[in-house]
Amino acid sequence: MEKNRFNVVRKASGFSSLFNLIASLALVVIMLLTCLDISMRYLFSRPISGTYEIVSILGAVVAAFAMPYTMLEQGHVAVDILVKSLSVGKQLVIETVTHLLGILFFLLLVWQSVELGLDMKAAGEITPILHIPFYPLIYLIGLCFFGLCLAILHNLIDLWKKAKR
Repeated sequence: MEKNRFNVVRKASGFSSLFNLIASLALVVIMLLTCLDISMRYLFSRPISGTYEIVSILGAVVAAFAMPYTMLEQGHVAVDILVKSLSVGKQLVIETVTHLLGILFFLLLVWQSVELGLDMKAAGEITPILHIPFYPLIYLIGLCFFGLCLAILHNLIDLWKKAKR
């Protein structure tokens, strides 16, 4: 049982790396598309139609898809001056509570992402120029939030392992 639980958490690492790769590719596409659009606009007076929409969608992909990997790498900004002054036991309690609250918060966002995706699908919400439906992106963002929950759990388990030593 113990081995299977950690195996699931280890898979979060692979999931996070894959999603980080997608975020990185999306960022490269944003950069290239923006440069191409500017070049086309000023050199030929022919901007690329829908660039704003694509860049907006890919911006959401970059932000959401990078979150699980950033959490695993502990790349988020943390202000822990006060916590570091406490005893190791109190630090563990505070870290555990904040990790559990983070998991609960992002599970709530997973649920709300599914609800919003269903609503947008039912309403037929699409982008104005390219007519790209929004709901698949919302579902993928929810999936990223679930991956973030796994990453937070992974970090929490690592925290407990370090505390045992």
